[in-house]
Amino acid sequence: MTDDVDHPRLRRLLGGPELARLRQRLRGKLLRDGGGRLTMSQASDLERATVERLVGRPPRQGKSLSVELEVLSHALARAGVSTDLQSALEALDGPLVDRRTVREEARRRWDELLDAYRPEAERLGASGWLADLRRGGQLKRLAGGSEERGARLLEQALSVLERLPAQGLTLSTLAAECLGDAHALDAGQPVSALVRRALARYWRGGVALEHPDERSTWAHAGVLLGGDITSAVLTLRLPVRGESDADAALGHYHRLAEPTWLTLRQLLRRPPEWDVAGHRVFVCENPAVLAEAAERLGTGCAPLVTTWGRPGAAVLTLLEQLEAVGAVLHYHGDFDWPGISIANALLARFAMRPWRMAAEDLKSHAHLEGKPLEGRAQEAAWDPQLRAALERRGRALHEEQLIETLLHDLRLPPERQLSG
Repeated sequence: MTDDVDHPRLRRLLGGPELARLRQRLRGKLLRDGGGRLTMSQASDLERATVERLVGRPPRQGKSLSVELEVLSHALARAGVSTDLQSALEALDGPLVDRRTVREEARRRWDELLDAYRPEAERLGASGWLADLRRGGQLKRLAGGSEERGARLLEQALSVLERLPAQGLTLSTLAAECLGDAHALDAGQPVSALVRRALARYWRGGVALEHPDERSTWAHAGVLLGGDITSAVLTLRLPVRGESDADAALGHYHRLAEPTWLTLRQLLRRPPEWDVAGHRVFVCENPAVLAEAAERLGTGCAPLVTTWGRPGAAVLTLLEQLEAVGAVLHYHGDFDWPGISIANALLARFAMRPWRMAAEDLKSHAHLEGKPLEGRAQEAAWDPQLRAALERRGRALHEEQLIETLLHDLRLPPERQLSG
């Protein structure tokens, strides 16, 4: 549209940095409304004089400027400067681009790209993840705005999800198998970010942490980072029914009623055959409870697991295994804000029942002292009265203070104390 423009005259009439604001307002009016009247309440003397000279209007007093774009366009054409106003503005500052239209068109193309992979994502149980990518724009950011790269990243991520769960496969082996590069799923890699987001929030229920660490996220899918012997879970009296050497060892400790450490490597490489279908398994936050149960209840203790504070990868993996074979999980933690946060996350992820974690349980121990509450107050998802009760108390109530009550619940009836 700029072939019939007298560039030297146009630059003298409407060019230069002093008139950049005027040109920008004219461009915006054209893009927004296609024409009409432009009004500037605080126009400069130069801006006002330029418009008046172009349209052949005598100078006016004041600071405001008002002009019909069609009049200005005809004036430029009559003067032989440009065929119309749009051609003049494009010759001076480049093509008029409706950024909103461009954004909407780009959004439409990315939506179409994601829609193309919806059937596969639904088949893999990851449709929520795909919807999240649409809302948050993560795929577009990781792809640097390239739709071609975005499609490639999405295909790679889905190929990894297709391979999961992996029974104790290392991350590098998984990456080599699925993507042909042992480091393609390392932290910082775009495909890794996509897959971890799917695992953490959507794939098979997600991970029971608000911000899961990398080890817990991959463990949720049966994948090991390195040897994974540093993540472990402390247990007591968890029964097994398998005949492998590992199950035999666990069975021995079960009969002895000795606390047993299980590493993430053990849980994923050779998952025990847990014999807990339909049985209650208690989960506590503090290892002191488990230690006291082993000491005082021995073989008369119900199966018990401790999270040792906020649960790590081994704890979450064990709870997933126990739930998968039909264990009835019960959870108790500290009556403080971090304790409620942990309980909220676990009860949201697992079919887990609160264990003496109600406001009434807190009130029944009002005589016990405790440290002042610290941190941000938390609503308890399982009991809307608990937050208010804890705020009125103003002090924490930790599990160690409730040992007698918890041990009473953990004691098995005599007929079950031999077999557990």
